[in-house]
Amino acid sequence: MKLRKSINFLSFILLPITLNYFAPVLIVQSSLENTFTSMHIIYGVMFLIAIFFGGVWCSYICPFGALQELIPNTTRLKRKLPNLKWVTGSIFLILIFAPLIMYGFQKISIFYHMVDTKVSVSSFHDLVRYYIIVGFISLITIGLGKRTWCRYICPMYIFNYLGIKLRSLLKLPSFKIECKSEKCTQCKRCNKSCLMGLDVADMVKHNKWNTNECIECGECLNTCKNDVFKIKFKK
Repeated sequence: MKLRKSINFLSFILLPITLNYFAPVLIVQSSLENTFTSMHIIYGVMFLIAIFFGGVWCSYICPFGALQELIPNTTRLKRKLPNLKWVTGSIFLILIFAPLIMYGFQKISIFYHMVDTKVSVSSFHDLVRYYIIVGFISLITIGLGKRTWCRYICPMYIFNYLGIKLRSLLKLPSFKIECKSEKCTQCKRCNKSCLMGLDVADMVKHNKWNTNECIECGECLNTCKNDVFKIKFKK
C-alpha cells in the first residue's frame, strides 16, 4: 500500500495549509456563530466517502492518522482503553448541529479564519496552535500506542460511523475487504499489521468483519501469505 502511505504522508506535510479547512474546534465555533464555511463542505464530503468507501478517509486522507503512523510503535498496552470517541463524537455532532437547527446559517465565510491568506498557519498564534495539536496527538501515540487517537478519542469518527450505517440501511454498494476463512492458518500476522488494533484473525475465523472500526487501509492484505483477503466494491 505504497500509494496509501504516500497520499497520507502528503496530507500531513500539507497540514499547515489545510488545518483550518477541517479543524474540529473551528467548525464548532463557526456553527455557534451560524456561519457556513469550507469545513461544513469537507465534513459533508467525509460523510459521503464513508457511505461508499467506509473508513478510507482515516487511512488515506486524514493527516492526523499519518502523523501517528510516522511515530515508531514502541508501546504495547495489555488491555484496551475506554472507547471515548462515542462520547466525543456525540458532543461534536450536538455542538455542530444544535445551533444550525435552532437558527440556521446566517452568513457565509468559506475561508473561515483565513480571509487574508487562505493558509491555516500564517501567524505566530497559528503556529503555536499547530504545534499544540501535533504535540498532543504525538504524546498520546508515544504513551499509549499506535493510532490511539483514532481508535479511542477522535470525534470526527462519528461521520464515518453514520455514513457506514446509512449505507447498510440503504443497502448501497461499497468498497470493502472480504476474507476467505478456509485459507487462513491463524498465523496472526494480520493482527500485528492492523492499524486499528483489531483482532483480524478472529474476524476471519468467524467470518464476521468489523466494518465499523476497519479503515480499509489494506495492511492485512500486504502481510497475509495465504491470499485470504480481497478488496471488492459490492453490496
